[in-house]
Amino acid sequence: METSYDTLLKFELPEIIYGLGSLSQIGQCARRLGGERIFLVTDPGVTEHGWVDESIKYLEKESLKHVIYDNVVTNPRCFQVEQGAKLYNQKKCDVIVSVGGGSPMDAAKGIAILVSNHGRIHDYAGCNLITQPIPPLICVPTTAGTGSDVSQFSIIGDPRKKIKMTILSRAIMADISLIDPRMLQTKPRELMAATGIDALTHAIEAYVSSLAWPLTDPHAIHAIELVFANLQKAVDTRNIEALEGMAIASLEAGIAFSNAILGAVHALAHPLSGVYDIHHGIANAILLPMVIRKNLPHAVQKFALIASAMGLDTRGMSDVEAAEYVPQMAQELISNLDLPTTLSEIGVKAVDIPAMSRDAAQDLCMQTNPHCYGIEEIESMYREAL
Repeated sequence: METSYDTLLKFELPEIIYGLGSLSQIGQCARRLGGERIFLVTDPGVTEHGWVDESIKYLEKESLKHVIYDNVVTNPRCFQVEQGAKLYNQKKCDVIVSVGGGSPMDAAKGIAILVSNHGRIHDYAGCNLITQPIPPLICVPTTAGTGSDVSQFSIIGDPRKKIKMTILSRAIMADISLIDPRMLQTKPRELMAATGIDALTHAIEAYVSSLAWPLTDPHAIHAIELVFANLQKAVDTRNIEALEGMAIASLEAGIAFSNAILGAVHALAHPLSGVYDIHHGIANAILLPMVIRKNLPHAVQKFALIASAMGLDTRGMSDVEAAEYVPQMAQELISNLDLPTTLSEIGVKAVDIPAMSRDAAQDLCMQTNPHCYGIEEIESMYREAL
């Protein structure tokens, strides 16, 4: 009898080291990966809060030399990736360590691609276009939300074309994710809130993705539970237990979306960040409730379970009744965190919607949304979010 191989699923993740004070392991991890001269990718804000100095102390304890590259901004640029790769080669580095949020981690992945695969970062936009192994990579997240430390994604901007390029490949997953919840304490309130909603968006989109399966679902649903239990308290008080909860939420959401991919929120958010250079978490926060409402008819049972994970008592409710609470509960959390709720608040103009809609329709993340929206539907969604 002939066997069908239409559906083959994989589950990928790096080595994960978690715990308060785990940053102390960074030197040992780099040494274990064969490092002698470490290329440390970060940004000025992380340096200002002392995390780079602490990282260097642990690298030097292992007698490792280091080169610091901190020319990274929110929504990292293609030219910054190219500059980083050039410096890596000039200094003859052998291991890349990224200490920071999603931007330094995405930049580090881009640098790693060019170091071993050469060319321009634009050559690798898309799915599985990387043919040569990258240098060993360690990611140390300082925010709870991006999930880049455990994902197969890198998002790099081209400011000249005003686009964000999505690179998806198993080849760019970190070797080690080193998660120290202490490092979340120094993030500004708005950034902590925005990255927390990013984690929530990752979890929800992974859970209803067309590629979701029994190995991704538990991580996604638990991440939703953790965000609703911890994010507000983490933002308001920086309570260490709440920060630990958010660190795990970010980790599990990252594991889920890296393997199940994402959906329409991210497909629409990427062009927004490309054109307006806004923080990715802010874009997600504005779009999430509206996209959930559009997706509800296409994944009713899963959204009913999401409602329960958000804390709603769904006993006695039908799936439809429970599911309809999800966009409202997401909106309430976003509003309570004092994040923007409309695109007009962040300066988005209607004149840019047609071009952004064309880009969103082609985004990789749209392909795994519960329903694949066309350009006209996407235009309508942008206009509704204005």
